[in-house]
Amino acid sequence: MTAILPLLGGLLLGRFAPARVAIALQVVFYALAAAALIATAPDHGGSHTDGVLLSLVLAPLSALTYFIGWLWRRRTQRA
Repeated sequence: MTAILPLLGGLLLGRFAPARVAIALQVVFYALAAAALIATAPDHGGSHTDGVLLSLVLAPLSALTYFIGWLWRRRTQRA
């Protein structure tokens, strides 16, 4: 559930926040989500390695959602 934080947060930050603030908060959101994924993986039938692998997949996805939010902002400013 915490993996939604950098995904949805990146989209909204890219759309509404200044770039420096958005990137800093995106890194914090990703760190929190990665820590939660790694720490709770054994509780869900996996290992800590599974949590690390999931967090590695989450990194480019969270960057992509920030980029999509940034594109969304640019499109609305042009219109």
